[in-house]
Amino acid sequence: MSRRARWLALAAAVVLTGTGDAASANDLSEAQQRGKQIYFEGTSPRGTDIMAVVGDEAALLPGSAMPCSSCHGSDGLGRPEGGVIPLDIRWTELVKPYGHVHHDGRRHPAFDDDSVIRSMIAGIDPANNRLDRSMPIYQMSGEDMADLVAYMKVLEHDLDPGVGDDTVQVATLLPLSGRAGETGQAMRQVLESYFSEINANGGVFGRRIELLAVPADETPEASLEKLRDALAAEGALALVGAYTIGLDEDLLTFLRSDNVPLVGPFTLDPGDAFVDSAAFYLFAGLNEQARVLADRSLTDGAATDRVLIIGPKGGRADGLMSAARDQVRKKDRDHPPTVAAYAPGGFDATELASTVEQGDFEALIFLGAQAELDALVAELKNRAPVPRIYLLSSLITRPLTGLPAVFDRRVFLAYPTLSSDITPRGREEYQQLASTYSWPGDHIQARLAALAAAKLFVEGLRKAGRDLSRVRLVEGLESLYGFETGVTPRLSYGPNRRIGARGAHVVTVDVVNQTYAPVGKGWFELQ
Repeated sequence: MSRRARWLALAAAVVLTGTGDAASANDLSEAQQRGKQIYFEGTSPRGTDIMAVVGDEAALLPGSAMPCSSCHGSDGLGRPEGGVIPLDIRWTELVKPYGHVHHDGRRHPAFDDDSVIRSMIAGIDPANNRLDRSMPIYQMSGEDMADLVAYMKVLEHDLDPGVGDDTVQVATLLPLSGRAGETGQAMRQVLESYFSEINANGGVFGRRIELLAVPADETPEASLEKLRDALAAEGALALVGAYTIGLDEDLLTFLRSDNVPLVGPFTLDPGDAFVDSAAFYLFAGLNEQARVLADRSLTDGAATDRVLIIGPKGGRADGLMSAARDQVRKKDRDHPPTVAAYAPGGFDATELASTVEQGDFEALIFLGAQAELDALVAELKNRAPVPRIYLLSSLITRPLTGLPAVFDRRVFLAYPTLSSDITPRGREEYQQLASTYSWPGDHIQARLAALAAAKLFVEGLRKAGRDLSRVRLVEGLESLYGFETGVTPRLSYGPNRRIGARGAHVVTVDVVNQTYAPVGKGWFELQ
């Protein structure tokens, strides 16, 4: 079945919220398409060499190391960085009839095709003034140069998918039926409601937000194929508030290939902050939470306390044990932790309890299942001294308030978010939206996450400005520091930070009072 046929079969299942037509990138001629590759990648579709001569030393680099977009951006505006002020190379700016006066006093008349080419191959402006040394001089064929100029003429109008004059379309991927269908429906309702509220108040820079809700399928492969077809047919600036549990790695690979930003996904496993450069997560994943527990295992005891990390071999637990071990090593090089990994199905509570006792371990980071924890606690309760035990809340399936009394305030759990994160203003806003749009009182955690994702995206749009593109959206999100959603911890991002709330709440089990109590300030930022 062709891609178009697959899309026609899918279309009836895709929910489009909004009344405007979805915007898509302008149709480009073959020359402009070739020029676009040169502009963004610094490589020739014709297979010819493109080289860049850089700086006073005239260093010769491949064009791919210095593509035009690296300084002038996807929109041609250019942004100051490190004392360098790239020119605004939008064609309407270059050919202004009254010419240009630059910040350094340099003056010249308007550009035309020939003078634009001279500026790139000789480094001079229309008045034969030398351009700033930071501007590379390019060596490329006449055909490639003609293609590049052809694209520069339409650069400012070549909008990213989903961006129109008065609309911006985003997509989400949600389970709308099946086992997790109710969760997905709740998340879609929140996304639709919040965007409707924004639209009713004028949108963002006059653009209404439209939501393309793509239904997940029974398998990750089928879900990604639906998403791929939907984006190809409809276009979307970004993927917002998607339910990505079980398909994170494949989804990120797909989104990276098309440079689609991922904003506020609902997941347990955030990807690598440096590799997944356009993915912006709300909460810390299990690895980061394990690192917070490792920090607490050192902080809560004496400087000489020994730490034992326990978990099953293979799968997700290997990464968790490595994360906890590396964090302990990072903070305490003099007392490296011990790792006790057992084969799946080979858990022996008596043997592990003896290891704890004989090794005089004061702190345990336990990454096994709830039933295994119960068995280990039963063995440890009669041994002295009773160690402190650190757990990931997501691995615990029932309350721990019924632990033996000897474990009172000696068991600790990490949570990525708690109800205490909801501010009075955030609670009021949530209740107002729930009342206005008739939200049921179910799936609260998923609804809060969807609301936070929608708010994060809208704030990224505001930071990006009217000249909207995927690059500008990413830059806008990167600029956020301490952003208050009202329903999550404060979110901060940056060029090398893609987890907004990079830490965890730590609580201890108060066995005497049958409750959980926050440890210290409650929230611990991962260092």
